[in-house]
Amino acid sequence: MRVNLKRMALLALGLVAIPAAAQETPKVEIFGGYSYVRANLITRNGCCLNLQGGSGSVAFNANRWVGVVGEIGVYHTGNVMNTGLDLTVVSYLFGPRISYRGHERLTPFAHVLVGGGHAGGTLYTGTSGSPGLGPNNAFAMAAGGGLDAKVSPRVAVRLFQVDYMLSKFLNGSNNRQNHLRVSAGIVFRLR
Repeated sequence: MRVNLKRMALLALGLVAIPAAAQETPKVEIFGGYSYVRANLITRNGCCLNLQGGSGSVAFNANRWVGVVGEIGVYHTGNVMNTGLDLTVVSYLFGPRISYRGHERLTPFAHVLVGGGHAGGTLYTGTSGSPGLGPNNAFAMAAGGGLDAKVSPRVAVRLFQVDYMLSKFLNGSNNRQNHLRVSAGIVFRLR
């Protein structure tokens, strides 16, 4: 009985590995798309706000499983808590990505990215009636993952990417922001 279970386990492992071995891993993946950010605690007496924008990344894959990603995102909102002030956040992050390429069409991935960000707009630079918080650069990070669906050997659609983001911008309170970011877009795969 033990021999049969071992053979069945080896056969199952072999069947799972065949599609993964047949799939070529792109050396470089270039992503561009839309991003929505739900941010909290941007200002001392505020709760939450919505930012919209875009993000782009370049991933260099060392092998089928591991890659290194560099990412830039720009997010904006026009009327922070009905104050008439606007906010623009730029993030620049990099770090490792783990991908599972065991399916011919779908590639789930997870990453942890660290780096920085810049907060600007009239919320930070001020207006004639408000001094602002002062434009600043601060630590930022993102941890999350997503799912890419291959359309052709050179193109995939990022169905979703969901990240927890942390930033440490000045906010007149605790200088810490927790964000939820959701992105989707196109991935170009270069061999």
